[in-house]
Amino acid sequence: MRIGRFEFRPALWPSLATLLLLPSLAGLGLWQLERAAWKQDLIAAHAERSRRPPQALGTLLVSGEVLQYRQTTARGRYDLGHQLLLDNRTEQGKAGYHVLTPLRLADGGGTVLVNRGWVPMGNDRAQLPALPGPDGMVTMKAIITLPPDKVFRLDAAEEVNAGWPQVVQQVELQPLGQRLGTRLLPVVLLLDAEADHGFVRTWKPVYGITPDKHRAYALQWFTLALVLLLIYISVNTRRLPRQPGQDKR
Repeated sequence: MRIGRFEFRPALWPSLATLLLLPSLAGLGLWQLERAAWKQDLIAAHAERSRRPPQALGTLLVSGEVLQYRQTTARGRYDLGHQLLLDNRTEQGKAGYHVLTPLRLADGGGTVLVNRGWVPMGNDRAQLPALPGPDGMVTMKAIITLPPDKVFRLDAAEEVNAGWPQVVQQVELQPLGQRLGTRLLPVVLLLDAEADHGFVRTWKPVYGITPDKHRAYALQWFTLALVLLLIYISVNTRRLPRQPGQDKR
């Protein structure tokens, strides 16, 4: 293809490489934009539902209302002898655990896991932190979260220690209920940041990469796609030599 004094003549291998890489780069950029939109929706849902007045957990569970990020109240007794430590949780760059304490509901409605917050890991993983709590009946305010339906795990990645507390890698309610000897309700409660008997609590709807970072990554992928296209055009375009007798103006 000729445009003025330039001729674009694509070679086979650069064309194949560009056809392979260009859609991949553009696709990665679109995927990052989709992730940004999804996380932005999570933030908006968290803000909207957290403004609603809290309702009793039993009422919400039978209401048919969307439960994720909903404020709730619960009353029961902590099972301090059978607590779980959710591994690989960080707070301000420090490694630690989230403390999951079973709460046996006073109304006989079952047992629910309460995430009481973050505790630091000690110098030795074999020495687990102390997890104090109240012995009597407690009434709490919390935020409802829904554990993921599917979790990724490596085979034999988790070992069940004989004593308590026990370290776990994921929140899988059915296996955890078997360990605890009870059926767990299908939610996890995030203990309110101002409630008593908790640890470090900085609950956020989105952990890890924020929507703005996803958008920045998308821009990087789109920029790489543009650079690739410009390089492809450049290496396959040549300037034609001036023909004898051609106007030299």
